[in-house]
Amino acid sequence: MARYQLRDRFYRMAQEKGLPSRAAFKLDELLSRYRLLKQGGHALDLGCAPGGWLAILAQAVSPTGRVVGVDLVSCPAPSPLVTVLVGDLRDKAVRQAAMLALGAPADLVTSDMAPKLTGIRERDRAAMSELLEAAATAALESLRPGGAFIAKTFVGTEFTEETKRVLSLFGSVHMTRPRATRKGSSELYMVALNFRQSGSV
Repeated sequence: MARYQLRDRFYRMAQEKGLPSRAAFKLDELLSRYRLLKQGGHALDLGCAPGGWLAILAQAVSPTGRVVGVDLVSCPAPSPLVTVLVGDLRDKAVRQAAMLALGAPADLVTSDMAPKLTGIRERDRAAMSELLEAAATAALESLRPGGAFIAKTFVGTEFTEETKRVLSLFGSVHMTRPRATRKGSSELYMVALNFRQSGSV
């Protein structure tokens, strides 16, 4: 384990709270700042492993909401309110299964997905663009009117035309860097608010 991680207060806080990673605090900050999710809400978490965001979302919607996570690998469900599905988000059948498990249109779709970095800048940015498009497609299919979408991206990542089309359906889009982001990281979080269904544009 790198020394900076051991000294980092967010890493220590995650250990103390039994969370699988510091990433949970990034989402916690964004939910609070933008007031995105209420008790009884429905949330879809894309790329949910190892489960830190699932834990935060479950707390936010408790005691009567629902959270569904999707990932290529399995991870524990931190609450009875959470269902975890293993599958490829790019598969429409997987997205449909997630919506069925959620039981209602989502108030919030989140994505902390990131590609395995190769160190080749253009290749890594292209891979990030592909994941963003997949997440944006899932948000388009899943969100209720007025819902919100959070997705990780990197500085310099170009949005595909499909991602731009989906983002045009939101009232506002913000790029932000939560406090729990590691120093030197190029990651940013996109927060899209007030979803409008495509037929209303």
